[in-house]
Order: sequence, then C-alpha cells, then structure tokens
Amino acid sequence: MATAKQVAVLICLASVLLPSARGWASEAAESSSTAGQTLGYSWRQTDGSLALLSRGRIVWQFNFDKKEGKPYFYPVCLSDETQLTWHRPPDHPWHYGLWFCWKYINGVNYWEEDRQTGLSEGRTEIQHADVKLHADYSADIVLNLSYHPPGAPPVLVEERKIHVSVPDGEGLYRIDWTGRFTAGAADVLLDRTPIQGEKDGQSWGGYAGLSMRFAKDISDWQLVDSEGRKDLAAHGKNARWMDFSGRFAQDPTAGVAIFDHPNNLRHPAPGFVIMDPKPPFGYFSPAVLFNKPYTLPAGQGLTLRYRILIHPGRLDTSALEREWQSFRKSIDVQSGARSQSDDATQEQLSSTHNRLQFSRQMPFGEAIEQIRNCVEPPLQIAVLWRDLYDNADIDRTTPINMDEISGVSIGTVLDLLLASVSGRYDQLDYTIDDGVIVIATVESLPNRLKPRVYDIADLL
Repeated sequence: MATAKQVAVLICLASVLLPSARGWASEAAESSSTAGQTLGYSWRQTDGSLALLSRGRIVWQFNFDKKEGKPYFYPVCLSDETQLTWHRPPDHPWHYGLWFCWKYINGVNYWEEDRQTGLSEGRTEIQHADVKLHADYSADIVLNLSYHPPGAPPVLVEERKIHVSVPDGEGLYRIDWTGRFTAGAADVLLDRTPIQGEKDGQSWGGYAGLSMRFAKDISDWQLVDSEGRKDLAAHGKNARWMDFSGRFAQDPTAGVAIFDHPNNLRHPAPGFVIMDPKPPFGYFSPAVLFNKPYTLPAGQGLTLRYRILIHPGRLDTSALEREWQSFRKSIDVQSGARSQSDDATQEQLSSTHNRLQFSRQMPFGEAIEQIRNCVEPPLQIAVLWRDLYDNADIDRTTPINMDEISGVSIGTVLDLLLASVSGRYDQLDYTIDDGVIVIATVESLPNRLKPRVYDIADLL
C-alpha cells in the first residue's frame, strides 16, 4: 500500500505531467481518428480470429482457432493489400506466415506436421484467448498456450502477449511480441535439428522460434542485418535485427524487420536465412537455439521479446538502428512499478564521465571498480562471478581488451566493456534490480532476475 509521502509525490507528478499528457492524448486521438476515417479502418472479429481492415481489405489477421492449435498472423499486408506472407506453402505446409513454434521439446517434434492428418507429434494447444480493441485501431492480444505430447499433461506453458500498432500514414506498423514460457514439474529441453559440424548435422539445421515465410510473388530479395551483412552471409551470424525486403508484381517494394530484445536468451541471436528462388522460398528467423539447445529448469521461466516492423519501401540501416534503439529501451510494463532506486541508478548511468582510464590489459575486475566509483554515491554493482566463470570462462583477471574512452555516458561505457570481454556465444549483459546493477551472462539473466523496464521512447 502506498504511503502518504508516495501519494503526495504521485499527485505532484500528475500535476506536472497531466497537461502534457492531455495534449498528447488529444493529439493522438485526433490523429488516429483522422487516419481511421481516411483509410476506412474497421475490425473483423470471430471466435478464432481478429483482422484489421482498410476499406474492407485485410491489413493483418491474427488467427487463434483452438482447432488449429498453433496461432499465427496471416495475411500480413501493407495498407494497400500488398501481401507479404505465404500460408501453408506446398513445400512446407507447416509454415503459417508469421508464427512461433519450437522444433523439439524433450525430443518430441512440435514443428513438422503429418501431411495427411495436419497434426504434429507434439501438440500446441490454445487454452484461452483475450482480445482488446482500441479506438486508435491498435490491438492487444493475450493467449495462454500449453505444449504437450498427445494425451499427456503439459510439459511447458506459455503466456503470449501481442500488441499491434495502428499503421501510420505510409502503412508502417509494429507487432510487439512477448512469450513467457514456464517449465512444468520437470526440466524442459528445447532443441533443434543439428547444424553442420555436429553429429547428424544438416545444412538446414538450427531453426526454431519466431519465423516469417514470405509471399511467393516477391522478387529482388534483399536481407540486411545489424552488423552490415547481406543476404545469405547473415545466416548463422549473431545480429540484433534483420530486415528482409523485396519487390512485388505491381513494382512497389516492402519489407519486414525483426528486432531481438537485449534481455532475450543468447542475445543477439543468430539469424536463420533462406533465400531460394526455385521454388520461391524466402524465410528468416532469430534462431535462439541455432548453436546449441537450451534446458529450462523445472518450474523456471524464460521470456522472449521481439518487435516485428512491417514497412513499405526499403529502409536504410540508420532507420532500422533507430528502431532497435527505441525497442531496446522498452521492457514489459506488466513486470510492475519501477522503483525510485532503479530510476536513480539509471540516471547515474546516463551521466557522462571522463575519468575512466582503461587499457587493453586492465583486469575486468579493476575496470568494474572504476565504473563503480566514477560517480557519487558509488554505483551498486553485483557481478555474478561464478556464473561468468562457469558459463563464459571470464573472471576478475580477464583483460578487457579495450582502449580508454571518453565523452560518452557511463551506461555506454558499461555496454562496451561487457561486449569487449564477451565471447562469441556467451555474451554478458546487465539488468537493474532495486537499484543494483547485476552483471551476468545473458543466458542467466532472464531466469534469475526480474528486469523492470518501460517503453519511454514516446517521451524522449
């Protein structure tokens, strides 16, 4: 329960922010209302689907019929009905357009389906669906899913939250996708087809997770990732985002970008890319399991968050990078109220300091101490040294291999430091928990900690 002092602070903040908030709300409502009238937006909803229409034509449709099991987006279009997805192509009828699916759970196949029965070996079951429509033609969808072998209890459950924004004047819109997975009474092994170099490895191994299959009439394919790689050169390489675009019969270009949130397991995830013109097979995915399987301990949780950006034309890399920077600042508001100590720590990290004297051979522990004591009061930093040693072969004496840096924020210095000492597969990251900066391997952070982050992009 809030104290009198907390209530007073909230009232004070409300008095400062309310006039601006009213202005923003009024502007947003007027803008979305105008857009809705101009583009003729309307909803079409059934017990198992939700579609946004523009003058009677589908912009996007989310399908969650319990009889089908796996929920998916199809079609995904631009505002002018340009179709971006392919649903159940003949070569892979278990490709749904834009969808999420694990490959193997405890050795059971949840991906491929029998061509006769349409059923996979493992079953994905929709337990409950809740849809909320908003006046600005954005929507929120919440699903409860269970994963289980036929006739057996769930081994894994998921709460999936999806927010779809209203398309802007150019037809660009975002799908923010969060999946919270919780293991049952036993450990859950999430696996994939082995990759080349492993036993029984295949050139097409490594896929699982959020996936996109592109429409068959798209030509002049182009894929670019956050590290500047293009097309198949991005396959199997770690990237914060990937953008797949192409040209349509009517000669417009359009694309889809997928952004991997920094709090995700094994961020940045390797990209899985297929660009095969015969038959048309355009596919990409942030493949969290590409390099190795993952065991989710009994009763533990795993959260994966992505942003899917549907855009007309081809975006340059600077626009895509700005989008990722905006997305990385957002964390689920459902995790609870952010503490004042978190805000204070974040403010310290945002400040600039010029007294950090790094050198390539400086031990990691010494660099952490410099960051800790570069502000007053000192930052509260907890490094999970055992985790770093066991899972990334990093300890206090590891050289940072980083030159002196100045003129940037402390938070940027910390990001660069962790990136510098990280290995290829076991990156380090941090989260802020009750004012404490906790540093660990990315793989450990989602399960042991509860990050509290908020989307503040609209306030910057």
